[in-house]
Amino acid sequence: MQQVKTAIAAFVKAGDNRDTAVLEQILHSDFQNIQDGFFDEEGIFVFSKADYIELIRREKFGGSPRSIDFHSIQQTGNIAAVQVKLESQYLIFYSLIVCVHDNGHWKIINNTPTIKAV
Repeated sequence: MQQVKTAIAAFVKAGDNRDTAVLEQILHSDFQNIQDGFFDEEGIFVFSKADYIELIRREKFGGSPRSIDFHSIQQTGNIAAVQVKLESQYLIFYSLIVCVHDNGHWKIINNTPTIKAV
């Protein structure tokens, strides 16, 4: 489970630092970010790995350090579902993050955040 936590911490830190090179490595090729709302727009938004990295690159996402509070980790074989609370000075993210063990490494395949202003 520590390796899962390490992968999630790398994912969060890469977003906070807008480090797209790390995101290229830690995100699974089939990664999806699914969220309800996108800034002032309502609705369900699904972002692929390429979309997500581009949002980081264009500074629409990321850039603020966040603390990580792991609420639960449930691992079955090569899949782990993790509930976390991520908090910056601006936003709080209650996220379900799904990781898969792929080629000897834990990678993020899904991030489903609920986002609230502080």
